[in-house]
Amino acid sequence: MPKVIRLLIALLSTLLAAALLVPSTAAQGRSTVVGGVVIKGKIYDTWKAAGGTAKFGKPLASRVSATVAGRTARLQRFEKGQVFFSWIGKQTFTYPGSIKLSKVVNERDALARYGFAKGVLLRTAKLNKATKLDRLKLATELRDGLIIDLRTPTVAKGAPDPKLPKVTRVNIPINPDAIYPRYVTESARRSAFAKALRAAAAAKGTVLIHCTAGKDRTGWAVAMLMYAIGATDAQVKAEYLRTAGTDIAVLQAGLDQVNTDYGTIDAYLRTGLGLTDADFTKLKAKFA
Repeated sequence: MPKVIRLLIALLSTLLAAALLVPSTAAQGRSTVVGGVVIKGKIYDTWKAAGGTAKFGKPLASRVSATVAGRTARLQRFEKGQVFFSWIGKQTFTYPGSIKLSKVVNERDALARYGFAKGVLLRTAKLNKATKLDRLKLATELRDGLIIDLRTPTVAKGAPDPKLPKVTRVNIPINPDAIYPRYVTESARRSAFAKALRAAAAAKGTVLIHCTAGKDRTGWAVAMLMYAIGATDAQVKAEYLRTAGTDIAVLQAGLDQVNTDYGTIDAYLRTGLGLTDADFTKLKAKFA
């Protein structure tokens, strides 16, 4: 083979190898920087197609990723909402909405619509039927966060929460009879709710609280957390009634018991649950 031909073949081989190693210009261009934070890849594509900065505001942090059952998803938080992408589904939303789950009910951001912190307190019913896409969504939303399961150990064991990477889970069992005055009068239940609120305040990332239906134990825990950070009666009751099957009279029975035994919600939180000034400060810093 003539020397010139051999040189041409070697040159073409080198160029081909370089082309395979270097991303295309189009791929390199699928990113931008807003407020010093990079938005890139499929998150960028999804974000741009959905309205970009005009709709979502500036990014609050870099994207996070999680892998569940061999599938990887990414999520990025913005001032006004979140962008989620995986190869089995994607979703965008602006607050006060939250990522929708197909096999988990009553999933929502419990605080955003009332002017409190966005994306830091979620509530749901039981999680055991979560699909792969549901688990990917939860794993990215809750990255470095905490699941607080208020079910009894037997029930929790029979319908276990899915294992999510980089997400901690704690079981704080509370009797499921849904008699709200007993949330006030029984010391074991008061201790459990206090433990749940302290765990929520101490969590590094987003907190998800759930029981079986996401209605009664979860409803009371969220209500007390809301009162602790300064929510009004109207806000607490509005959030409570967003759950299917709730009756304001049931919640009011518990609140009436608070008034009977402690006089005020603040006294119940401080004396009944034993929350300290430091606990209130932590809760407000994270959730208010």
